[in-house]
Amino acid sequence: MRWILLVAGLLLAPMELAAQETPEAVVQRYFDTFKSGDFAANAAMMDPAALTELKTAMVGVADATGVSADETQAHLRETFGVQNTAELRALESAVLYERMLRSVLGQGEMREVLSAARVNALGHVLEGDTAHVVYRMSMEVMGNKIDQVQVAPVRRVDGQWRVLLTGSFAAMINAMPAAGIEP
Repeated sequence: MRWILLVAGLLLAPMELAAQETPEAVVQRYFDTFKSGDFAANAAMMDPAALTELKTAMVGVADATGVSADETQAHLRETFGVQNTAELRALESAVLYERMLRSVLGQGEMREVLSAARVNALGHVLEGDTAHVVYRMSMEVMGNKIDQVQVAPVRRVDGQWRVLLTGSFAAMINAMPAAGIEP
């Protein structure tokens, strides 16, 4: 009986460890989804609260663009695949994010740059339930080599690390009311 329990424990241990991905592995996988163009998988890795925050901001921008209804409708159709802000509001946050990524990063030169980019997660610093993952990104844009060390925040949600919006993007969303745009 002890042998059966020992063998069962050894067989189940790798499954338990796989369920507890490191913050670095999550960030590496997150960038791999950009490289492969799997934006649905990328959206699934995001913190749901961050996606809700992003959706609120995008709806606010669509409502306060100050451009003609035709221009707004064309932009909404091109970026999100919807006809108006009511349809935009009805989208699930993850779907809105996925469609936005696909529109902005899914084709052309950005697609080529992302597919050739290299990301190496270097480590992380914990701050409460958030891990700040330090990574090096190397890419070539219009013949120029770019090599930067950056930070990607992830937060534990329901036992899994989920990607947060970067500080600069979150700051942009928070600055919108000051610019007269209600997110």
